[in-house]
Formats: sequence, structure tokens, C-alpha cells
Amino acid sequence: MREPLAPVAVEAKLRSLVGEFTRAQAALRQARDAEVDARHEHDRARRRALLSEKSPKVTRGGYTVAEQTAWVDQQCEELKFASDKATVVREAAVDHLRVLVAQAEIVRSLGASVRQAFEMAGVS
Repeated sequence: MREPLAPVAVEAKLRSLVGEFTRAQAALRQARDAEVDARHEHDRARRRALLSEKSPKVTRGGYTVAEQTAWVDQQCEELKFASDKATVVREAAVDHLRVLVAQAEIVRSLGASVRQAFEMAGVS
């Protein structure tokens, strides 16, 4: 069985959440930067591949746009994967921050209940 909550415990949990918020915000900032870097690197590689002399040239009776696009995508597939992965990491960082906000709201609500219980009991 858990110990009953006291206002001091609620305050300690809120203080710990402040530290977690700070770390989560830093992680989100880094994830956003990494996502932008990965996306730009992928976009640059796509342009280089498209303009490459090796790129299939679209002509009547020759290569189609779809074939050219598939070739370009194949040249950049690792960078596309890295970009997609960076997006997932950023989304996870956003989710983590949302969870922390929800936890803070729960702790705040518990704090109000604990405060009320202590006031009714005549304890400060």
C-alpha cells in the first residue's frame, strides 16, 4: 500500500517535473533540428540525383517520369529513411512533452485534493 500523499510530496513531484520539462524541451529542440537537417540533406541528394548525368532522361518513347522518379528515389533511399526516422524521433519527443504536461495536470489536481484533505483535518 502506498503512503498517503502530503503537500510536500506533491511539491517535490512538481519540482521534478519542471526538470523533466526542461530536458524534454531540449530533446524536442534537438529532434526538430535533426529532422530539418535530415530533410534538407535528402532534398539536396534528390536534386543532385535528378540533375546527374546518370539520371534517366525523360523522352518520348524512352524513359517515363515515373521511371526517372523511381531511379532518383533509389539513389536517395538511405537519406529518405534517415529523414523519416528523424521525423519519428521528433514526434516521439512531442509525445513525451505532452505526457509530461498531462502528468503535471494530474499532480496539480492531486495537490488540490491533498491540500483540501489536510485543511479539513486541521493539518498544515
